[in-house]
Amino acid sequence: MQELDLRGQKIQIRPDRSLYWPAERTLVVADLHFGKTEAFRADFVPVPGGTEATLARLDTALCETDAERLIVLGDFWHSKEGRSERVLDELARWRAAHVGLEIDLVRGNHDRAGAPPEGWADGWENLAILDPPFCFAHYPAPSTDGYVLAGHLHPGIILKGAGREKLRLPCFWFGPRVGVLPAFGSFTGMVAVDPAPGDRIYAIAEGELFPIPTGVPSN
Repeated sequence: MQELDLRGQKIQIRPDRSLYWPAERTLVVADLHFGKTEAFRADFVPVPGGTEATLARLDTALCETDAERLIVLGDFWHSKEGRSERVLDELARWRAAHVGLEIDLVRGNHDRAGAPPEGWADGWENLAILDPPFCFAHYPAPSTDGYVLAGHLHPGIILKGAGREKLRLPCFWFGPRVGVLPAFGSFTGMVAVDPAPGDRIYAIAEGELFPIPTGVPSN
């Protein structure tokens, strides 16, 4: 776990790809993509992970932080094809075991697949959730409403070795006005980011977070 200061608030980023705001007892995750593995398997493509694995990791994060609120930064679903009865049942059982947890969802581009299961979310926002000093959104675009915490990109960083080997790792990416969380879903890809000098990058490898230098910030 790494603790950061964002707009005067202490924030914890975690190697499970979640972010915790202790002052508000709020856990934040991005890009769950529920149903993605089911959609692939429906096309006879064997893939690892799945809804159960993602929910188990979410359980662990909630337990370890003792969070009372969960914010999902978009892409709750992956596609309509993944909204199978089995997935809906798994989500319903999980929610029934967390009746005291407040859950707020931001809609992402993949959430054209539909609303979450009935009773799953306390809020289902089209654009963003404003909770000063933060603006919780799906798309990582600066806002006048506060420091933006977003998803969508599935950020990764490419590390190059002396022997020309390359290693691609998921990462947290914090700029002056926007922070981007890695995808939390158990079966999601990555897109290599191009941080500016002074941006804060934290790569995730083998259950640990590693700060990655990005040069000297420009004035």
